[in-house]
Amino acid sequence: MWKELGHFFANAPGVLCLKARLSQEALYDVVMERMDVAGLGRERERLVHDVRGAVLEVGCGTGLMFRHYHLDVDLTALELDARFLRVAGERVHDHGVRVRLIQGDATKLPFDDGSFDFVVVALMLCSVPEPAAVLREIRRVLRRGGELRLLEHVRSPGRVAGRLMDLVDPAWFVLNGQGCHLNRDPGRALVETGFRVVEERALQIFSTALPAFPMRAIRAVP
Repeated sequence: MWKELGHFFANAPGVLCLKARLSQEALYDVVMERMDVAGLGRERERLVHDVRGAVLEVGCGTGLMFRHYHLDVDLTALELDARFLRVAGERVHDHGVRVRLIQGDATKLPFDDGSFDFVVVALMLCSVPEPAAVLREIRRVLRRGGELRLLEHVRSPGRVAGRLMDLVDPAWFVLNGQGCHLNRDPGRALVETGFRVVEERALQIFSTALPAFPMRAIRAVP
C-alpha cells in the first residue's frame, strides 16, 4: 500500500496540470497512452488476441483498443460520449480494422438478443452508475457459447487499502472528471448478474499517469 501511495503523490501534480489545460478526451488519450507504454498495452493485446467473429466493445472511449484486434473481426464499438466517439472515429483508419461506431448507453444496448460472439470491456465499468445493469445487457446480447472479456481496475482486496479507497472515492470522483470510481468490484457484479468467471488474473501497472490501482483481467461466460 505504501508503495502505491508514494507513487500517487509523486505523480498526481503532473496529471492535475494536464487536466487544467486539456479537454477531457485529450486528457484521456494522454493518460491512457502513458498507461499503455507502462504495460497496459500488453494487457489489451492479451485480452483480445484470440477474439474472433462478431465482437462488441462497450465503452470504446477514444478507440485505443482498436489496434489490438485482428483485422478479420466484425467489430462494433459503442461509446456514450460524442467527443470521445469522434476521436475513436479518427483512429479507425489508422489500424485497418472494420469498425461500426455507435453512440449509445451501455445500460440499454441497441442490439438484439444473442448478437455477438464476444463482448469486450476495458476500463469502463468504473465510470457507469450501475455496473450490474451494464452486465445484464452484455449477457443479453451474447450468443450461446459467447464470452465476455473484461479489463478493469478494482477495489483493493486488502482490508486497510480497500477501506482507504472507499473513503477517498467521493473526492476522486470529483477530481478525475471522468466519472471514475476507485472501489468497484466487477468480480462480484459478474456473479450477481449470472456470469461464470472462467479465468481471472491480477495485475498492477505503475505509470506516470494514474495511481497504481489493483487490476483484473477476466474471462467470463453467461
